[in-house]
Amino acid sequence: MFSDHKTTNKYLALFTFLVSLVIYSLTLAPTASFWDAGEFIAVAHGLQVNHPPGAPFYSIIGRVASMFMPTEYVAISINFVSALSSALTVMFLYLIVIRLVREFRGSPNEMSLVDKIGMYGGALVGSLTFAVTDTFWFNAVEAEVYAMSMFFTAIVVWLALKWSENHDQEYNERWLVLIAYMFGLAIGVHLLNLLAIFFVALIVYFKKKDFTLISFSIMGAIAVVSFLVVYPFTIQTLPDWTDKIGDATYGLIGPVTFVLIILLSLAWGIYFTHKNKYRLANICLISYAMIMIGYSSYSVIMIRSIANPPVDENDPETVEAFVKYLKREQYGDTPIFQGRNFDNANGRVNPDAQDYFPRRHSQDPRDVAFYARYDSDWDFFWDYQINHMYIRYFNWNFIGREADIQDTGWRSGFEEAKYPNNRANNAYYFIPFLLGIFGLIFHFTSDWRRAFAILTLFIVTGLAIIIFLNQDPYQPRERDYAYVGSFFAFSIWIGLGVTGIIDLLKAYVKDNTAVSYAVVGLCLIGSPVLMGSQNWDDHDRSERYVAPDYAKNLLNSLAPNAIVFTNGDNDTFPLWYAQEVEGVRTDVRIVCLSLLNTDWYIKQMKNQWSHESAPLPINLTDEEVDRVTARIDRWQPRTINIPVDKDLLKKAFSEDSEYKEAIGVTPDTSLQILYTGTDFEIPVDSLDNEVSWRVNGRVYGQDAQGNSVNYMQVQDLMILEILQSNNWLRPVYFANTVSQQSMLGLDDNDYLRTEGKAYRVVPKKTPSKYAGWIQPEIHTRRLRNFSFTEWNNPDAYFDENIRRMLGNYRYSFLQLAETFEELGQPDSAATYLRMAEEKIPFRPDEENYNLQALFAAKYISLNDTLSGGRLAMNIKDGIIAEIENNFDRFITAQTRAEEMRLEFEAARRSGDINTQRSLRPQINSIYERTQNLGDEIMRTRQYLAITIYALFKSGNDAEAQSIASDINPLFTGTPFPPLPENEAASRIEIQRYGLD
Repeated sequence: MFSDHKTTNKYLALFTFLVSLVIYSLTLAPTASFWDAGEFIAVAHGLQVNHPPGAPFYSIIGRVASMFMPTEYVAISINFVSALSSALTVMFLYLIVIRLVREFRGSPNEMSLVDKIGMYGGALVGSLTFAVTDTFWFNAVEAEVYAMSMFFTAIVVWLALKWSENHDQEYNERWLVLIAYMFGLAIGVHLLNLLAIFFVALIVYFKKKDFTLISFSIMGAIAVVSFLVVYPFTIQTLPDWTDKIGDATYGLIGPVTFVLIILLSLAWGIYFTHKNKYRLANICLISYAMIMIGYSSYSVIMIRSIANPPVDENDPETVEAFVKYLKREQYGDTPIFQGRNFDNANGRVNPDAQDYFPRRHSQDPRDVAFYARYDSDWDFFWDYQINHMYIRYFNWNFIGREADIQDTGWRSGFEEAKYPNNRANNAYYFIPFLLGIFGLIFHFTSDWRRAFAILTLFIVTGLAIIIFLNQDPYQPRERDYAYVGSFFAFSIWIGLGVTGIIDLLKAYVKDNTAVSYAVVGLCLIGSPVLMGSQNWDDHDRSERYVAPDYAKNLLNSLAPNAIVFTNGDNDTFPLWYAQEVEGVRTDVRIVCLSLLNTDWYIKQMKNQWSHESAPLPINLTDEEVDRVTARIDRWQPRTINIPVDKDLLKKAFSEDSEYKEAIGVTPDTSLQILYTGTDFEIPVDSLDNEVSWRVNGRVYGQDAQGNSVNYMQVQDLMILEILQSNNWLRPVYFANTVSQQSMLGLDDNDYLRTEGKAYRVVPKKTPSKYAGWIQPEIHTRRLRNFSFTEWNNPDAYFDENIRRMLGNYRYSFLQLAETFEELGQPDSAATYLRMAEEKIPFRPDEENYNLQALFAAKYISLNDTLSGGRLAMNIKDGIIAEIENNFDRFITAQTRAEEMRLEFEAARRSGDINTQRSLRPQINSIYERTQNLGDEIMRTRQYLAITIYALFKSGNDAEAQSIASDINPLFTGTPFPPLPENEAASRIEIQRYGLD
């Protein structure tokens, strides 16, 4: 058996490919997902321009994959690109392990059968383990660049080892040239692949040179220079020179001429070195040419931007804009080795500081408060950036994961599960981790040179990225996808760990093939099979349609020709997908508020059509836009007044053709949607004569006199500009996911009306206890047309982000039920509560119990004690566990705060100024954390009090009294009031909440 290595290896490699491809195909997302996937699908299908620094080669591949597909299969075809790329990556990982074993074992034809079993078995275990790791599997089943980027890393590593095997043969350099081409293509996907340059350099060095400190240092310098030549020189600096060459040469050389000079110089250099037999220089120049050829995919960005597609981020149609796009300037600058930093002495970030290795650089007030918990940058670096933002992710992949809740930790399986109902509660009992550690040791003892190369790959795709990203606290999502190359490297050692175990056993059982097969079988079961079974349910997206449903529901909540303000990526990208791929409501203009802070986006919105949507009513010139976006000025709170021209509106809401001129549309347009205006579904005469409300702005802090310092972001000023210039002609909405701050006080001043999943700005002040007042006829008309595909499927997995969004929907139904109840229509109220539970049932893995408690209270209020009691019984144990956990954390924080206070007092008495300065921000931080925990306990206690009330009202008195008797002893001697112990006391408390 295994006598023919070539055949065996080929079939086993194919096996790993097919197994992983089947896994990814069965769990593949059938449509767009949240975060960047919706954008990538929309951009790839229409060859548009996505967020900086772009992924043009990925878009080209996505376009090829989807261009002949029916609309309903476009998303899944582009998702499948990730699945296929990932399956190929798994196959190459198998081949990489085989080649690494051959490096120290020699030809397979000279190996014993046991050694072959160890080699093939280890490669199978390592590759299949990586196939089902948490992060890699997540990337494999959605439209994202990380799967394809990982494929390029895998093929570069394999090609380097392929060259290593053939390094002494004629024309062996062709493998290095091919590697260079892979680097060039990968630039058009993601820059992470370039980090493999250091691995390639080490493989070449150890084959060509004996190790000495001098030669190793020279190799390191060459590797660093090679990396810098590609990034940033080729990717950023050359385009920057192209932009500036005109000014530098007084117009003698333009951008096109400069590019031609570069290309002709490169071609001449290749010709000259070939003619004069400068072999090494010739190979270097050819390799650089291959990188440039691969990098040329970026020409698609400028070409498509010139066409002004609907999605044209950064508008990089000029060389100057293209350079800004490549440099990601819209995201601001992050200091890496030197720059601004947090000062423990005053508890602030000093913007003028030039500290070395600054880790605490963000000036966001929340981040500053977080920084105060640490004594130094090194403490923050090791505890947060290394431990929390890397080691935690590493452990998720090879030890186990606690839950899919943001910032939760890892678990091995030997401890009690904190979130037993969470589908991402996965435990691997250290098995993959220990195999990898053993593989690392075995690899270094067997072949330290290649082991060092893998270690370098592991470090540069892990630790180096941590240093480069320099991440702030409070990330909007988990960032484990950035380190998948590091997990790839460790999976190689998992495979070598199996090989090492079998090698170790030879000393005890000789060449016993049965034992060897048994070891491979046990390792397969203990690593990839165990991990696959644990991870399947929280990586299966085959029944997840929430993101496109959310997009369609929001778009269909809007009146024709509407303008809708969205918050950021997660409530914008699905809408782009719905419009650009499925053609849903292309009359609506989507305005992403986070992008509305940039000059290019404002100019696009005011100057360009998007499908059937006219440009936005912005009366600023381009020069005025540049001035507005160039700085942020202090804002003096003031009253904004916008008149309502009812005569104009009566004309616009009729068939009068003058409406087109009123909104700046040329009279000869053939777009039917613009023939008439879209009224407010209430008589024009009932509208207010003027919309007037106070805009306070955002709070920045206080001045020296203690006065509040306020400011307005550019997006806030643009919202005001649009509202004032629109003359109430086009419907203007806020998505109900937009923050309260961004609504500029319109919600508090009763000018918003709830319509489905959006708030429409209506020039009629209507008092309401909600963010938007509800007109049941309009709101229910929207809700009845909503899509809820598979939302009530108990087998469908919804992560924390989706569960939070489902809560948003349920709250809309709850508000509607309360409105019907206030109107004296209890049957309608109960109908919509039941509709919410039918369409969006509460799930056992949801940790947020407030809505279930409110639903229970509302059922009780509507005399449906059975439903109220059912929900109360479902959530009581979860709320009790949450309140006990938060209480323990509160006591711990309170104890620590008291200890620090005593330390501060001791320092004050001894006159130790430095200690006082160091402790002051930490004390403020721990006090704030204690206060936040106390507030959280009070909120949770409120939900528990509502649950107790529902239990009393539904006849579950014993359960209600048991909860109170269990929890009240905890609250003794604390600021938290005891829970009611009888129905009368419970009713009094509920009345205080306004729920009875």
